[in-house]
Amino acid sequence: MRRLLTELGESGRTGALHVGGTPGGVLYLIAGRIAYAESPACEGIGERLVGSGRLTPQTWRAAYQEGRGSHRVGRALMRDGWLGQNELALRVVAVIADATHVLLQQADAPARFVPGERHWLGEVAGVDLGALGHYTAARLRAVPHPRRAGARVAATGP
Repeated sequence: MRRLLTELGESGRTGALHVGGTPGGVLYLIAGRIAYAESPACEGIGERLVGSGRLTPQTWRAAYQEGRGSHRVGRALMRDGWLGQNELALRVVAVIADATHVLLQQADAPARFVPGERHWLGEVAGVDLGALGHYTAARLRAVPHPRRAGARVAATGP
């Protein structure tokens, strides 16, 4: 999966890389840069903004409802003054880093690329694949995954 992601980045592709397995997830690319990433193992941007108290649930729902069909939720939040571009970009980068960290640990997971598929948030901040790879590699070295450390991992349900 890591090699495929690198190839997609180097060739400047736009679309979604769906990663199977558990927990799985999706990496959304725009011109070879990760524009968003999601995995059931990580909170998404909406959960983070509401959970931190930065947005009310009503504000988040209104922006999501307005912008999801046109892939412009991020733009709606910025246009209405709820978040500035830099704040939103930093929060999106944190989501991308967490989800990518999880997904890159699934080296043998099946992956398929869907050209042109976009995320409902829209383009806010892209992460250079090379920079994210170094960041994720450093995190993997600093915090070993239980499976790599030989520990038993308890199975959990949905």
